[in-house]
Amino acid sequence: MKRRAACATALSAIVAGVLVVAGPASAAPSTQVVQGEVLRLVSIADWDAASSLLPGQPVQWDVTVSAEAPDPGTVAVGISATGGAALRVDALRCAQEWHEGGCSGGATTLESGWSISLDGVEVPLVEMADTEVAHLRLVIALDGEDGGSTHVRVHARGAGESATIGPDGGLATTGGAPFAPWAIGGALALVATGAALSSVRHRGATRPGECRS
Repeated sequence: MKRRAACATALSAIVAGVLVVAGPASAAPSTQVVQGEVLRLVSIADWDAASSLLPGQPVQWDVTVSAEAPDPGTVAVGISATGGAALRVDALRCAQEWHEGGCSGGATTLESGWSISLDGVEVPLVEMADTEVAHLRLVIALDGEDGGSTHVRVHARGAGESATIGPDGGLATTGGAPFAPWAIGGALALVATGAALSSVRHRGATRPGECRS
Protein backbone atom coordinates (compact mmCIF):
# COMPACT_ATOMS: atom_id res chain seq x y z
CA MET A 1 0.00 0.00 0.00
CA LYS A 2 2.84 2.41 0.84
CA ARG A 3 4.47 1.64 -2.49
CA ARG A 4 1.18 2.31 -4.32
CA ALA A 5 0.75 5.60 -2.47
CA ALA A 6 4.29 6.61 -3.37
CA CYS A 7 3.65 5.70 -7.00
CA ALA A 8 0.43 7.75 -7.04
CA THR A 9 2.28 10.71 -5.54
CA ALA A 10 5.04 10.43 -8.14
CA LEU A 11 2.50 10.22 -10.97
CA SER A 12 0.66 13.26 -9.63
CA ALA A 13 3.95 15.16 -9.57
CA ILE A 14 4.61 14.20 -13.19
CA VAL A 15 1.15 15.31 -14.28
CA ALA A 16 1.50 18.59 -12.37
CA GLY A 17 4.86 19.14 -14.03
CA VAL A 18 3.31 18.58 -17.44
CA LEU A 19 0.56 21.08 -16.68
CA VAL A 20 3.10 23.68 -15.57
CA VAL A 21 5.15 23.16 -18.72
CA ALA A 22 2.09 23.17 -20.97
CA GLY A 23 0.56 26.38 -19.62
CA PRO A 24 1.35 29.52 -21.63
CA ALA A 25 3.04 32.42 -19.88
CA SER A 26 0.71 35.30 -19.21
CA ALA A 27 1.48 38.29 -21.35
CA ALA A 28 1.32 41.88 -20.17
CA PRO A 29 0.64 45.06 -22.14
CA SER A 30 3.76 46.89 -23.27
CA THR A 31 4.27 50.63 -23.69
CA GLN A 32 5.88 52.28 -26.69
CA VAL A 33 6.64 56.01 -26.99
CA VAL A 34 7.41 58.05 -30.09
CA GLN A 35 8.60 61.56 -29.18
CA GLY A 36 9.28 64.24 -31.77
CA GLU A 37 10.01 67.92 -31.42
CA VAL A 38 6.28 68.62 -31.27
CA LEU A 39 4.29 65.39 -31.39
CA ARG A 40 4.18 62.65 -28.78
CA LEU A 41 2.52 59.26 -29.32
CA VAL A 42 2.18 56.69 -26.53
CA SER A 43 1.01 53.16 -27.37
CA ILE A 44 -0.16 50.50 -24.89
CA ALA A 45 -1.13 47.01 -26.06
CA ASP A 46 -0.53 43.31 -25.53
CA TRP A 47 1.39 42.62 -28.74
CA ASP A 48 1.87 38.94 -27.89
CA ALA A 49 -1.90 38.51 -28.03
CA ALA A 50 -2.18 40.80 -31.05
CA SER A 51 0.31 38.71 -33.04
CA SER A 52 -1.89 35.61 -32.82
CA LEU A 53 -5.47 36.84 -33.12
CA LEU A 54 -8.20 34.24 -33.27
CA PRO A 55 -11.81 34.70 -34.44
CA GLY A 56 -13.93 36.22 -31.69
CA GLN A 57 -10.90 37.30 -29.62
CA PRO A 58 -10.26 41.03 -30.24
CA VAL A 59 -7.21 42.88 -29.00
CA GLN A 60 -7.29 46.31 -27.36
CA TRP A 61 -4.82 49.02 -28.38
CA ASP A 62 -4.65 52.38 -26.58
CA VAL A 63 -2.87 55.30 -28.27
CA THR A 64 -2.47 58.75 -26.72
CA VAL A 65 -1.60 61.63 -29.08
CA SER A 66 -0.49 65.04 -27.80
CA ALA A 67 1.56 68.00 -29.03
CA GLU A 68 3.60 70.92 -27.71
CA ALA A 69 3.56 73.37 -30.59
CA PRO A 70 5.12 76.85 -30.42
CA ASP A 71 2.18 78.35 -32.31
CA PRO A 72 -1.55 77.51 -32.29
CA GLY A 73 -2.51 74.90 -34.83
CA THR A 74 -4.16 71.54 -35.37
CA VAL A 75 -3.14 67.90 -35.18
CA ALA A 76 -4.60 65.30 -37.53
CA VAL A 77 -4.69 61.66 -36.42
CA GLY A 78 -5.31 58.75 -38.76
CA ILE A 79 -4.87 55.00 -39.14
CA SER A 80 -3.62 52.75 -41.93
CA ALA A 81 -3.20 49.01 -42.50
CA THR A 82 -1.38 46.75 -44.94
CA GLY A 83 -1.40 42.96 -45.15
CA GLY A 84 -3.48 39.91 -45.91
CA ALA A 85 -5.55 39.38 -42.74
CA ALA A 86 -8.83 41.31 -42.84
CA LEU A 87 -9.53 43.27 -39.65
CA ARG A 88 -12.59 44.86 -38.09
CA VAL A 89 -11.98 47.93 -35.93
CA ASP A 90 -13.88 49.88 -33.30
CA ALA A 91 -12.23 53.26 -32.69
CA LEU A 92 -13.14 55.21 -29.53
CA ARG A 93 -11.95 58.47 -27.98
CA CYS A 94 -11.95 59.42 -24.32
CA ALA A 95 -11.49 62.88 -22.82
CA GLN A 96 -9.31 61.40 -20.07
CA GLU A 97 -6.89 58.51 -19.85
CA TRP A 98 -8.46 55.09 -20.24
CA HIS A 99 -8.65 52.92 -17.14
CA GLU A 100 -9.65 49.34 -16.42
CA GLY A 101 -13.32 50.24 -16.19
CA GLY A 102 -13.27 52.09 -19.52
CA CYS A 103 -13.71 55.84 -20.02
CA SER A 104 -14.86 58.13 -17.22
CA GLY A 105 -17.70 60.25 -18.50
CA GLY A 106 -18.25 58.07 -21.54
CA ALA A 107 -16.32 57.58 -24.79
CA THR A 108 -16.98 59.01 -28.23
CA THR A 109 -17.28 56.41 -30.99
CA LEU A 110 -15.22 57.33 -34.05
CA GLU A 111 -15.69 54.07 -35.97
CA SER A 112 -17.75 50.98 -35.20
CA GLY A 113 -17.46 47.58 -36.87
CA TRP A 114 -15.21 49.14 -39.51
CA SER A 115 -13.56 46.81 -42.03
CA ILE A 116 -10.29 48.70 -42.37
CA SER A 117 -8.77 48.94 -45.84
CA LEU A 118 -5.51 47.02 -46.32
CA ASP A 119 -4.06 49.27 -49.03
CA GLY A 120 -1.89 51.33 -46.66
CA VAL A 121 -3.85 54.55 -47.28
CA GLU A 122 -4.22 56.63 -44.13
CA VAL A 123 -7.83 57.11 -43.02
CA PRO A 124 -8.59 60.20 -40.84
CA LEU A 125 -9.83 59.55 -37.30
CA VAL A 126 -9.46 62.82 -35.37
CA GLU A 127 -8.57 66.45 -36.04
CA MET A 128 -7.98 68.50 -32.92
CA ALA A 129 -6.32 71.64 -31.61
CA ASP A 130 -2.69 71.10 -30.68
CA THR A 131 -3.60 72.01 -27.10
CA GLU A 132 -5.87 68.95 -26.87
CA VAL A 133 -4.96 65.33 -26.11
CA ALA A 134 -6.52 62.38 -27.95
CA HIS A 135 -6.91 59.27 -25.81
CA LEU A 136 -7.79 56.65 -28.41
CA ARG A 137 -8.80 53.04 -27.95
CA LEU A 138 -8.77 50.69 -30.95
CA VAL A 139 -10.53 47.35 -30.51
CA ILE A 140 -9.25 45.15 -33.34
CA ALA A 141 -10.59 41.73 -34.34
CA LEU A 142 -10.26 39.35 -37.26
CA ASP A 143 -12.81 39.92 -39.99
CA GLY A 144 -13.07 36.45 -41.54
CA GLU A 145 -10.88 33.37 -41.69
CA ASP A 146 -8.27 34.49 -44.23
CA GLY A 147 -4.71 33.67 -43.24
CA GLY A 148 -1.87 36.14 -43.24
CA SER A 149 -0.45 39.04 -41.30
CA THR A 150 -1.52 42.67 -41.18
CA HIS A 151 0.37 45.76 -40.02
CA VAL A 152 -1.61 48.60 -38.46
CA ARG A 153 -0.22 52.09 -37.88
CA VAL A 154 -1.53 55.21 -36.14
CA HIS A 155 -0.36 58.48 -37.74
CA ALA A 156 -0.22 62.02 -36.40
CA ARG A 157 0.59 65.25 -38.27
CA GLY A 158 0.86 68.80 -36.98
CA ALA A 159 3.13 71.86 -36.75
CA GLY A 160 5.10 70.67 -39.78
CA GLU A 161 5.89 67.30 -38.17
CA SER A 162 4.57 63.77 -38.66
CA ALA A 163 4.89 60.66 -36.49
CA THR A 164 3.79 57.04 -36.73
CA ILE A 165 3.41 54.30 -34.13
CA GLY A 166 2.58 50.60 -34.27
CA PRO A 167 3.96 47.11 -33.65
CA ASP A 168 7.14 45.97 -35.40
CA GLY A 169 5.60 42.65 -36.36
CA GLY A 170 2.24 41.88 -37.93
CA LEU A 171 -0.67 42.72 -35.71
CA ALA A 172 -2.75 39.75 -36.84
CA THR A 173 -1.56 36.28 -37.69
CA THR A 174 -4.30 33.85 -38.60
CA GLY A 175 -4.49 30.18 -39.51
CA GLY A 176 -4.52 28.77 -35.96
CA ALA A 177 -2.57 29.50 -32.83
CA PRO A 178 1.21 29.11 -33.14
CA PHE A 179 2.87 26.00 -31.70
CA ALA A 180 4.86 27.74 -29.01
CA PRO A 181 7.86 26.17 -27.21
CA TRP A 182 5.81 25.60 -24.03
CA ALA A 183 3.31 23.56 -26.05
CA ILE A 184 6.07 21.45 -27.59
CA GLY A 185 7.60 20.84 -24.16
CA GLY A 186 4.23 19.84 -22.75
CA ALA A 187 3.62 17.42 -25.62
CA LEU A 188 7.04 15.80 -25.14
CA ALA A 189 6.39 15.43 -21.41
CA LEU A 190 3.04 13.78 -22.08
CA VAL A 191 4.64 11.35 -24.54
CA ALA A 192 7.36 10.47 -22.04
CA THR A 193 4.81 9.92 -19.28
CA GLY A 194 2.70 7.68 -21.51
CA ALA A 195 5.71 5.63 -22.52
CA ALA A 196 6.74 5.12 -18.89
CA LEU A 197 3.28 4.00 -17.85
CA SER A 198 3.06 1.61 -20.80
CA SER A 199 6.42 0.09 -19.89
CA VAL A 200 5.32 -0.50 -16.29
CA ARG A 201 1.99 -1.97 -17.37
CA HIS A 202 3.57 -4.60 -19.63
CA ARG A 203 6.29 -5.66 -17.21
CA GLY A 204 5.77 -9.20 -15.97
CA ALA A 205 7.28 -8.71 -12.52
CA THR A 206 7.90 -5.78 -10.29
CA ARG A 207 11.29 -5.31 -8.71
CA PRO A 208 11.55 -3.72 -5.21
CA GLY A 209 10.82 0.00 -5.35
CA GLU A 210 9.03 -0.17 -8.75
CA CYS A 211 5.46 0.91 -9.39
CA ARG A 212 3.00 -1.53 -10.85
CA SER A 213 -0.29 -0.53 -12.51
